[in-house]
Amino acid sequence: MALQDDRVRAIAHHLQACHALDLLASVLEDIEWATFKGPVFSELAHPVPGLRTYNDVDVLVAPSSLREVCRRLHAAGWQIADYRDMLCNPQPPGEMHWVSPGGVLVDLHWSMINMQSRRRLFEVPTTQLLDRRVPVTLGLTRVWTLDPCDSLVHACLHAALAGANKLIYLIDVDQLSRQVTDWDELATRARQWRAHVQVALVLGRARRVLGTRLPADLDSRLGVPSPIRGLLALTDRVASVPNGRQNAGMAKFVARTVRSTTTETVRAASLNASRGVRERSRRDTTDPAERMRADEASLEAYLAAVESAGGPPV
Repeated sequence: MALQDDRVRAIAHHLQACHALDLLASVLEDIEWATFKGPVFSELAHPVPGLRTYNDVDVLVAPSSLREVCRRLHAAGWQIADYRDMLCNPQPPGEMHWVSPGGVLVDLHWSMINMQSRRRLFEVPTTQLLDRRVPVTLGLTRVWTLDPCDSLVHACLHAALAGANKLIYLIDVDQLSRQVTDWDELATRARQWRAHVQVALVLGRARRVLGTRLPADLDSRLGVPSPIRGLLALTDRVASVPNGRQNAGMAKFVARTVRSTTTETVRAASLNASRGVRERSRRDTTDPAERMRADEASLEAYLAAVESAGGPPV
């Protein structure tokens, strides 16, 4: 009974999110799209459907469709939640933000990776994800989502970039792994995305913490070098996720730093460490009240930047 209020709030939020997806489906109609993470994980990849907490709804569309999607959302009464400086960033983020008529925040992605500096490290082509999308039912709503292999690879990559230091990330991949029937295909996708090390890291943590059942030779199939395997195993021994008591720490640092080779990992570790020092010493003096909401000019600047960046795989 002590958690009853939390459970009711989680279910209510999930139902609101499903309703927002239903509205979105009616608006997009013939445009290819897919939802992922939050509501999908809550209903289809959680031990108790509907109770996994999440804050927003993630939706993916092709870069070439983004302008039309924005036009339709605006006409249907949706509101842009971004600020002008966010949309006018010379390195356009991989997502923008809309609020449904019912008040649900939707992250509208044209790329699965938000920061341009990180997009350069991986190959996650939006068009291929949409080509492989599969239909699912969330609540009473029929929607599209990523296929099981893409969903698991992305969950691992997203978790690793966030530090993979929370149990909820490991529960997500534990549940998603049960839906994968072709592990060779999973390994192929991970290598194609250049995210094989991140997949090995997060699935390895899930196996050590939750006993997730995985192929014994998965690291070999993924092509993870022996020194990197040793680093991941050592990290999990000395800085296990269940023993973490703060957000920062070795487990998070390694997850966000590890790369495909030892040399690249050492270089990334040095850069990330120095960047962390600079960020801690720098203070943001911007008054949030002074930020201006997005207008037509900033939206046009963002859409033009996305269309310009939409040539290579995104």
